[in-house]
Amino acid sequence: MSSQEGLDEVLTKLGIGPWNFLFFTANFLVTTVLPTFLIGSEFMNPMPNFTCNVPNNTHTASYNGSECVMVDEENVQVPCTSWNYDTSVFHSTIAMEWDLVCEKALLIPLYQTIYTVGCLLGSILAAYVAHRFGRRWAVRVGALGTVLGTVVFLTTPWLYLLLASRFILGITVSTMICPSFMLCMEVCVPRLRPTVGVVLALPYALMMIFLALLAYFVRDWRTLHAAATFPLLLLFIPVLYLVDESPRWLLVHGRVHETVKVLQRGARLNKVMLPETTILTAIISPTSEDIVATNDKSCKGPDPRNMQIAVVESDENSQMRCAVIKLEHNLGDGSMKTHKDGNKSNTISKISTNSLGAEDGIGSWWAGPVALVRSSCMRKIMCLLVTIYFLQGIVYLGLPLSSNSFSSPFLYMMLLGVVEVPAYSLTAPITKRLGRRTVISFCFFTCGILLLSLVVLDKIAFSIELVNLTMVLLSYLLVCTSFQVSFLFAPELLPTTLRSWGTAACMVSSNIGYCVSPLITDYLTEDYPWISMVAFGLCAILAGSLVFLLPETNGQPMLETVADLRKRLSHKKLSKTDIDDAITNTNYKEGSPLD
Repeated sequence: MSSQEGLDEVLTKLGIGPWNFLFFTANFLVTTVLPTFLIGSEFMNPMPNFTCNVPNNTHTASYNGSECVMVDEENVQVPCTSWNYDTSVFHSTIAMEWDLVCEKALLIPLYQTIYTVGCLLGSILAAYVAHRFGRRWAVRVGALGTVLGTVVFLTTPWLYLLLASRFILGITVSTMICPSFMLCMEVCVPRLRPTVGVVLALPYALMMIFLALLAYFVRDWRTLHAAATFPLLLLFIPVLYLVDESPRWLLVHGRVHETVKVLQRGARLNKVMLPETTILTAIISPTSEDIVATNDKSCKGPDPRNMQIAVVESDENSQMRCAVIKLEHNLGDGSMKTHKDGNKSNTISKISTNSLGAEDGIGSWWAGPVALVRSSCMRKIMCLLVTIYFLQGIVYLGLPLSSNSFSSPFLYMMLLGVVEVPAYSLTAPITKRLGRRTVISFCFFTCGILLLSLVVLDKIAFSIELVNLTMVLLSYLLVCTSFQVSFLFAPELLPTTLRSWGTAACMVSSNIGYCVSPLITDYLTEDYPWISMVAFGLCAILAGSLVFLLPETNGQPMLETVADLRKRLSHKKLSKTDIDDAITNTNYKEGSPLD
């Protein structure tokens, strides 16, 4: 039994109790803060209706209906320098405070884009910090940075400092999101992880509803932002310091003693009896690994607790000869036992993978990212996943940012939050029955058709707001469903050795898509109101087409190595090339010899 299997048994014994709810509460508060930063611009920085403030004591007048240019008494065009804003919907916005109209109108989409650029960098930082220093430290750093950034954001009198703080908030908020989710999943009972994963996404949808209601009653952007974020942040900080580090992360990094302490604290809070310290240590400690070596030769390499290896050589008759050596390492007495079983074979019966951290701190830091594109099968998978996540990100954020297309942005945003609830809660049973690929493709294609139909209805002068709203809500329901299933689909497509780096690349691509959305909704639609729905519809249809190029993973075992991935893609037995790729993509220390 591997250490990870032993840890799963202990977590199953702990069950769900107060200790787990500390982690769930921290993630709930982190997820609840996110909508205010990501889509709150619809209430805090919308494009306002305005008129040029023409001086009454002069003969100046606006020029040709333009609110950006005036004509003086000498019939000379001069730019408008002040404006009157329509405050019937929003009493105070960022655009009103800093006059983001006319020549400065491009700063409105920049306000949203600069945040998503920060999210892009933050997702990379989160992957590194959570991997190197632990999940809890990543969330702590992100929470502290979010509090400080929010204070600057709400108090600054300068526009460029506000934009800079907005960029920093993108980094810090993104630094909290994934690590907090990993913390929850890594302390959860294994059989309940799918359910918990769905439940953890619900606070985002609920906060969308609450934010819309709050914005309806609070029409000042500073007051709204403070009311929506500060209570959660102030409550989140004390909860965070009551949360332990992930026992799985501690174990993977060889900190067995600290892992035992965390599990024992969980047992006390959940009121569960665990075995005594020595027995608990033996259960969760790394104990064995299978290593495939050649020609009965001894294997010299890195510590077997931290490595995985698969080697095959051809003899003179081009046949593959292997000997399976099982190394059992007992942490109690430090002894090592070796068992050999040699034979000739044309295939490899097993490629062993030790879950105790072959990719954790071994080799150069860039070995993982480079491995994503080193083999042809990984290049194919990553190119498809990155493109799908990019297109998905454009549509997912673009629809909420289109609230100005409807008469009530408050009702529109609230209804979007309502349709997210079934998108998250009903996906698990549907996906289990129909498969990941079918569900994602259907959602993308249907979403794209609905959005393009809106343009057709508008062109034939059959544009009814209730009909348009219903079609957009259905489209958002579908893209949310596809996003939820994609979070399950992508890790299942990636081998264990590269899963963390591959998932991080998908999130970066999604954040790049977020950067594009405000440019479409705030800039392109000014001259062509229909272009946003055309762009989102085409993105959805293209993403749905690309999904069919990926293999189905429903009911399939998790992949361990790149060789396993190639075998699944080709439906053939492992070849010599497969083994070479498996060795190439394994992260070894440079200079570790294999005799």
